[in-house]
Amino acid sequence: MLGLSVFIFLASWSLSRGANLQKYYFKKNPTRSFLGIKPETISDGNKTLLVNGFWGLSRHINYLGEIGMATGIVLALGYPLLPWPWLYPLYYIALLLPRQFDDDKRCALKYGPLWNQYVKKVPYRIITYIY
Repeated sequence: MLGLSVFIFLASWSLSRGANLQKYYFKKNPTRSFLGIKPETISDGNKTLLVNGFWGLSRHINYLGEIGMATGIVLALGYPLLPWPWLYPLYYIALLLPRQFDDDKRCALKYGPLWNQYVKKVPYRIITYIY
């Protein structure tokens, strides 16, 4: 079980960190490849959105990484029978689900019709193929 929990934590950390690094490098140099992934974008001429790599999997893929890291930590405790340790990943779910809704509203206002194109290109909110 410890091996599985370490794997879940590290995979989730890689997902969260990789997504944030891809976004950082894209903002610094929109034509630069990240981990061998050439940026694919959509644009309205003024604003540009990244639609591949980590950010092509879901619109808030870094949130999945955060929830996964918390889950990996709880599992490392030995798959506790008590519910208290599970409050940690539940905290992230309670924090990030409403934030995802707010982020989407804010982005719809900021990007307008471009956001609608982005949502069609990247339909999943947090978990690819599920949500």
